[in-house]
Amino acid sequence: MSEHLAGSDLGELRTLLARSCRALKVFPLPGVVVLPGTPTPFHIFEPRYRAMTADALAGDRMLAVATLASEEGATQDRAPVHPIAGAGFLESEERHADGRYHFVLRGVARVRLVAELENGKPYREFRAELLEDVYPPGGPAALARQRTALEACVLQLADVLPPESGAPRLAEVAARTTSPSILADLVAAAVVSEPVQRLAVIEELDVAKRLDLVTGEVASVILMLSRGRTPSA
Repeated sequence: MSEHLAGSDLGELRTLLARSCRALKVFPLPGVVVLPGTPTPFHIFEPRYRAMTADALAGDRMLAVATLASEEGATQDRAPVHPIAGAGFLESEERHADGRYHFVLRGVARVRLVAELENGKPYREFRAELLEDVYPPGGPAALARQRTALEACVLQLADVLPPESGAPRLAEVAARTTSPSILADLVAAAVVSEPVQRLAVIEELDVAKRLDLVTGEVASVILMLSRGRTPSA
């Protein structure tokens, strides 16, 4: 369970991402959601996505991972995708002799895919818009109750899981995370595994509702563990 980006670094990357939204490279996948502030590894082997990766590495290093509307879309060239996606920065990569790539995409922000571009390339690009978090009138300070509830759930999760699970480390990082938005995304990335629930998290711009959503998901995991069941990976 990795730590999130420092606020200044994330701010700089958001600025770069905003510029890339005029023609944002999109990697459509079934059941995959990349949340802001967290790293996700990928193995790239299809020729069209090798081209996408090569162009991203030679350019802005930005791309979005869009969740396909259905699993059948994985075999289609221009299959429908969910319009809100996680966009990120290629922070590390390894190219293999046969042309495959392994890279780590660091989530930066939520974006809305507005319109697909006719780019003449083997991979897809969209005109996109950077999405902002929605806070109550009192700002982040008004979310103290929801924040405390989520932190309490994470501490309880650390108590019921072994140290090698990474839960104690997650609790430490959560306690040091000042942004309620980043806190919700960080915990969701580590704990929420089901694609439908992860998609609900990425699509929720209201930070208060997102905190409640993630708290409920963590509480469900704790309940399953208390009944001797293992959450699905």
